[in-house]
Amino acid sequence: MIDAKLDDVDRRIIDLLQNNPNLSQNEIAEIVSLSQPSVSARIKKLKKHGLLEYNVGVNIKKAGLHVAEIEIDKEKEIECVKICPYILGMIETEDARRIYIVGEEFSSLESIARKRFNKKDIKPILSANPDFIMPLKMNSNAVCKFCECEECKYYINGKCLGCPLSKYYKGKLW
Repeated sequence: MIDAKLDDVDRRIIDLLQNNPNLSQNEIAEIVSLSQPSVSARIKKLKKHGLLEYNVGVNIKKAGLHVAEIEIDKEKEIECVKICPYILGMIETEDARRIYIVGEEFSSLESIARKRFNKKDIKPILSANPDFIMPLKMNSNAVCKFCECEECKYYINGKCLGCPLSKYYKGKLW
């Protein structure tokens, strides 16, 4: 729930930063005809109220990655969502959960869907406008307890690049 009233200048600052997060406060001040300290105060207020967040990510298209959606039952417990590098995120609807997975090869996405979620039907995301800029999990300190690549038929048969959190990973990104 928004606990702040936005004016046209606040909306313009948000728009400017969404289009170019590297703009300096001085540049923003010049564009919106305010002083730099006024812009700084507004940005601080927007952050405090949760209306302005920063998220660093990878341009999925430019990185040559593939994205797909898997729909699973709402009741199914999913432990791997928080640490799995292949899982971009999950959206819960009234009747299901939609999990978005990312990978360097489409065959890896199919393997992940089958192995992790027992799903044969995945929906590839063909395009996005604007491009997806998504934070990828690059946590080299995390340890996967779900994959067991050395025993995985998909990995053994060359259908999966392996888990980026294991020594078996054969990809280039993680």
